[in-house]
Amino acid sequence: QLHRCAGPAQMLNTALASVGHSSAPLLLTLYDQALTSHPLETRVATAASLAFAGDAVAQWSQSRSYDARRGFSFVACETFFRGILQPPILLWVVATFAGRLATAKRVAVNQFVVSPLVYFPLFWLCTGVIQGLSLGETVSRARAGFRKLYSRSLLYWLPVQCVQFSLVPQRYKVVFLSVAGLLWTTLLSVVAGSVQ
Repeated sequence: QLHRCAGPAQMLNTALASVGHSSAPLLLTLYDQALTSHPLETRVATAASLAFAGDAVAQWSQSRSYDARRGFSFVACETFFRGILQPPILLWVVATFAGRLATAKRVAVNQFVVSPLVYFPLFWLCTGVIQGLSLGETVSRARAGFRKLYSRSLLYWLPVQCVQFSLVPQRYKVVFLSVAGLLWTTLLSVVAGSVQ
């Protein structure tokens, strides 16, 4: 419940300043101001840059090269989902599932409803279409990879979502999930990135 005493940006500023990172407080303050004055643009830019970074790391670690089309497919999917679709979904989940066991209910809805019915179809569609697959090839690719990817998703996202729904203030959920998504995008890119 630390976030009720001080804002997350203030807490991070204090923590980073105490270990000698003098420019970090200014950057966090500027980011917080951008989130206040331009929330959609800031969320979209955050999601896009972290998705790009995750995919670039995965591609470079696999082949020491970068496939721009594949990268664009990841950036497009993650940006649309995390920057645009996810914020209203999170607001609805938080408003709808309150009271006893609220975190468990919210995590369950997010992982067992939103993820398989919204996120993964969007992922397969975006990456397939942008990488030049037909609808039939995209569906076949999704069928072949869904179980493996979804089981890894549960192992990764269940604990992340528990933290997100229990500790992260609404205003910072997309930022938190985009940072967590950096690691997820790297894994996703390694497991299901290329259509070859």
